Amino acid sequence: MSASIFLLLLATCLYGEQVAGDQEQEHQLVLPLVSDSSQAGDAQLRLPAESGSWVVENCLAVKMVAQIKLYPNNSNIVITKNIPALAKVSPTSSCSYMNSTTMQVITLEWSETDQSSEILARNLSLYFSLNNTIPPKYMVSMVTSMNQLSSKKVLGKMSSGQNATDLESKSDSNFIRMTTTIMNPLQFMVPKNRSFLCEESLTVEMMAELITTDGTPDEKLQKAMLTISSFQFDAFRPTTLPSPQFQPATSCSSPSATDLVPIMVGCSLAGLVFFIMVGYLVGRRKAEVKGCATVLEQGEVH
Repeated sequence: MSASIFLLLLATCLYGEQVAGDQEQEHQLVLPLVSDSSQAGDAQLRLPAESGSWVVENCLAVKMVAQIKLYPNNSNIVITKNIPALAKVSPTSSCSYMNSTTMQVITLEWSETDQSSEILARNLSLYFSLNNTIPPKYMVSMVTSMNQLSSKKVLGKMSSGQNATDLESKSDSNFIRMTTTIMNPLQFMVPKNRSFLCEESLTVEMMAELITTDGTPDEKLQKAMLTISSFQFDAFRPTTLPSPQFQPATSCSSPSATDLVPIMVGCSLAGLVFFIMVGYLVGRRKAEVKGCATVLEQGEVH
């Protein structure tokens, strides 16, 4: 009987651990992407080996290797853009975004030159939110990106009396705007005064649309995908901390509080089963003793 109870307890706890493991696997954000080509779907995406490291006024530090996969139009042609290690921190980055002490943002800016020697602007922004619960936690709340496309030469309308040589040529630069909006649930939660560290590939999906230079929406596009590896961020950090240094890290592979819930529930159920079995055995033992005493009393009477 004792061996049976032990096996039952062990099986219940192991079930809780298995559920936690399944949840952790479900929340792992690993994406098999394609290589930098015009066709989507064959080779696995190769991220650049060199990681970049950036700091915003020493209150926010980020280190990562990142790449964006996007569709410039509604065809199946996909392009990938690496976030270069030499990208610059934009002045729009802030330790108190919109004057809030619970919002921080880092915006990385860089440029690329196309085949016609036109310089095209790129940026990527990571937004962090602080939840002042007990204990306080912070997380990535939104990701946005902007990708400038090559200028299109558009011919003006021909009025009466004009010939083809009189047509004016004007530049109409388009941009691809990408955003997750406010993510629900928020991603990559970590306790305050600790950094987040993940060597695995993580992906974030973003809605995408074409917009004109004045910000007017033009056309909805297929969703873009940001892939990050060797990812470490440290937000809402003490400004006295040396700039290249990160606070102690919480790994993405370590079980979170959410993953511990199934284990705790499983062990609680195991404890409940244990006490029920003990109560049953004690009650049965008392009944047997009482029965024997009754039989002896009846024997003495006779």
